[in-house]
Amino acid sequence: MLLLVALIGTIGLTLRSQPAVTIRPAPTPTRTATPTLTPTSLPVAEVSLVAPAGGYRVQPPSGYEAVIQGAEITLTRIVSATAETQLDNVSTMNLDVLPVTALEAGADFSPEEAALRIAQPLLERIAGEINAQESITVGGRSGVALSAQGTVDGESVMARIVVAPHGPGRIFVAVATAPAAIWEVETAQAFAHVLQSISFFEPEVVAAEASAQTTLPPTPATALRGEAIAPPSPTPTIAQSPAIAIAGLVTPTPTPASVRTGQAWTVVSDGNRMNDLAIAGNTIWIASDGGALAWTRGSTTPVKFTTLNGLTANRLTAVANCPLPDLGGVLFGSEDGLQVIDPRAGGWRQVNSRNSELRYDDVSALACDAEAGYLVVGYARHGIDVFDARTGQWRHLDRNSGLASNNVRKVAVVGALEQIWVAADDGVTVAAGPDSTFYSAANSPLENNRIGAVAVTEDGAVWLGGEGVLYRIEGDAWTVFNAEEAADAGFPLRLIVGIAPTADGHVWIGDVDGALCRFDPATTACVEAFRGEEGIAGAPLTQLTLDTEGRLYVTTAGDGFSVYDGADWRKFVKANEGIRGNAIRSAAVGPDGALWTVTDGGVQRVVAPNRPPEVLPDSGVASIRTLYAARNGALWVAGEGAGVWDGESWTLLTTEDGLLDGVVQAIAEDSRGRIWLGTDVGVSIWNGALFVNLTEETGLPSGNIQTLLPDGEAMWIGSAGGGLYRFVRNQLEVFTAENMGLPSNAITALAKDGDLLYIGTDAGLVELRNGAVAPIPAVGERSVTQILAQGASLWVGTRDAGLFYDLGDGWRQETTEGALPSNHVTAIVGMDNAVWIGGAVGGFVRYSMLTKE
Repeated sequence: MLLLVALIGTIGLTLRSQPAVTIRPAPTPTRTATPTLTPTSLPVAEVSLVAPAGGYRVQPPSGYEAVIQGAEITLTRIVSATAETQLDNVSTMNLDVLPVTALEAGADFSPEEAALRIAQPLLERIAGEINAQESITVGGRSGVALSAQGTVDGESVMARIVVAPHGPGRIFVAVATAPAAIWEVETAQAFAHVLQSISFFEPEVVAAEASAQTTLPPTPATALRGEAIAPPSPTPTIAQSPAIAIAGLVTPTPTPASVRTGQAWTVVSDGNRMNDLAIAGNTIWIASDGGALAWTRGSTTPVKFTTLNGLTANRLTAVANCPLPDLGGVLFGSEDGLQVIDPRAGGWRQVNSRNSELRYDDVSALACDAEAGYLVVGYARHGIDVFDARTGQWRHLDRNSGLASNNVRKVAVVGALEQIWVAADDGVTVAAGPDSTFYSAANSPLENNRIGAVAVTEDGAVWLGGEGVLYRIEGDAWTVFNAEEAADAGFPLRLIVGIAPTADGHVWIGDVDGALCRFDPATTACVEAFRGEEGIAGAPLTQLTLDTEGRLYVTTAGDGFSVYDGADWRKFVKANEGIRGNAIRSAAVGPDGALWTVTDGGVQRVVAPNRPPEVLPDSGVASIRTLYAARNGALWVAGEGAGVWDGESWTLLTTEDGLLDGVVQAIAEDSRGRIWLGTDVGVSIWNGALFVNLTEETGLPSGNIQTLLPDGEAMWIGSAGGGLYRFVRNQLEVFTAENMGLPSNAITALAKDGDLLYIGTDAGLVELRNGAVAPIPAVGERSVTQILAQGASLWVGTRDAGLFYDLGDGWRQETTEGALPSNHVTAIVGMDNAVWIGGAVGGFVRYSMLTKE
């Protein structure tokens, strides 16, 4: 059934008149037997999905993964899967709003005619025919539904096409497909629910207006992207650098506005790296490094939200069910303040320092009690904000007003703001009214200042989790529990990061290594203890949460979450995440077209946006910063040392092999197949047997090397303070701000496009051709991190302003206000008519050149 996934997408591309796309289905997998299914009542997700560009809202069935791109919403459920592909027996629904002109029809075009035109390409693909037509009402509007049957790879499939008017010149289209056996017991009922839940509103016009505002006048084909400065005297060498007059740089133009470009963008992130969990009604809400997940209780697949769905940050640090007036909903903490969703109405909104009483945006912890009427927001670097809903007042506490530290890790509240316990890196502050008390290892029973969890029981007792130590504080009395005093082998031994008090006086505790204990303070023993049992998600553990029925939820940083009902454990993992980890450190495309990346989840080969990656064994290289896929097929990674993967095993290269004793920051391959490693103390060149080193002692103006770029027999070398070097035939040429007019001597990125060299610095981007330097005003004086020149397009990543890109028709900017996972771009690579942009947090975003608007 792999082909079913592509069928509906083909319809959308056809109707939008996008450039032709050749669909190359993967080899047909060996099929497992289709399971015997029986109809059951349909579970419903307690969350609405909103497509602002399409002007409609829908409630998805439980178990369906949702992807929202522009006006389209695609719902997919993998009913059964083979081990090889994990994409067998798929139930898929696609919703979209199209202009009538897309059907090459007049304004009086009927829904029946529209449905027939839309059905035609689908019928051709499945060799099918229409077997029923009926009238239907969608969102209060009369439309038509066509039912069809056909075959794919010899297996019977069913389809249903629904068309209804949406507004002047627009039609709503819904198409569902599934294998016949699954259709009868699953998809038909789910699709009927989807259609019944549809409601319409006036769509937002975003992309077209933004494009009109941000498109700059076209550049003549023979001109540079910037404005050329008169060429200087002959290129200086390291021996002599004559001073020359440099014309002033062009004043930067206004920053191009951020653009949401709909279906051209796809977010690829790892939602299984979970930081916190909250429960609202029948829905489990999870804050992950790769977005927000809404997991309806009992389902196996969540709805996932990313920057494409309204978030302004994919990395979410905390979550709380907080139905307070004027604020309420489910609140997620992020580096851009609070991301708020109303589960009933659907849609996201941001509450941050720019539009509310929040003082800062770097949210690290949340504590909310709607009944008691408070919200406490902890910041990673700025203390806490306290909202008292009873008075409607906000107040801020930091090191200047009562806290011992601004670096907040956890918060908990006693009563109705009677005490606020704030755990930081150097101890705990108890804020009570105008007075505060600070506890550390120097003045309390704390064994050290590292606290991983804090919780409060209904009777006001406070529990703190330390390094293998559990503390209970009642008034001024402290009680200390640890494995030695408890004489219990099940007691957690590492940093306790999760505490969940139970109704019977026990307390669940869990450490970072995944050891779990239901601790009884009366007997000082673990009533229950678990460590790595089947059904428990793998460490590192991040949080413990209890629901009203006493079920225990355990979140982890990489392996999803688990639920314990008192008898059995069950693990939930978001399937088919395209990467492992979300902090992209580097990415490269190999000679075979494979995309390689290194993240906080390891070195891996990215297979597809909806396929699990192939993760390599540990390389043994510490703090990997960069990787490179060599022409001979070897994969190089480097950081504190270097490693080479030959397809079967790793070979490590260290100072014992002659590598410079520094941190490797860049890798490149020259025309002779030698591997260049740029470190913070010079360049090490590997010839296959030994290293040859270039340092400040051998003539480099600065040995701190940040980027490398091969150019025929030459190698361009970008340094952190000595400017740009060109090394060829053992000769070194030096280009600097003083002799060449570069914006800065800190060179951060390089790219070639024919005779044109793009030079990124920490103060802007310029281009160099035939000795002439031209600044690129659109990027301004921002710090450049990555450059990709691909065909007629140019892509520029920055440290804090997101992405700038020119597709040949003017500059645009993309940030976290649009699709970007992070405004700190760490990788840009081109592969298969798409560009992959990696962020310091939040994973990748993929731009499809075939579906660009």
